[in-house]
Amino acid sequence: MYKILVLDDEKNIRLTVRRCLETGDYAIDDAINGEEALRKLTGESFNLLLLDLKLPGIDGMEILKTTRKLYPDMKVIVISAHGSIQTAVEAMKEGAADFLEKPFAPSDLRQIVQKVITS
Repeated sequence: MYKILVLDDEKNIRLTVRRCLETGDYAIDDAINGEEALRKLTGESFNLLLLDLKLPGIDGMEILKTTRKLYPDMKVIVISAHGSIQTAVEAMKEGAADFLEKPFAPSDLRQIVQKVITS
């Protein structure tokens, strides 16, 4: 089973992601901030992190850098409403596998997740 951690401070986004992916063979957990995500990453092994960039406390780019350093095999997809070409390029340079802008279509999320986990 492929384990996915969804890090987003918006409850609706966490629920939407869960609903979009629950039809797949995924175990999905979520976190509302960077601190909670780092605790969960330390306690469990995840294959994929779906990461919002604008978070309270530790921001998403810092989480991305830390995650890539501590868990180099884990893939990260950045999901952000504050996306720009510059932000997407920076995230990719830091090791993100892909970038999805909010709002997104469920089919787009499923397609990107499938592409990233099979690459």
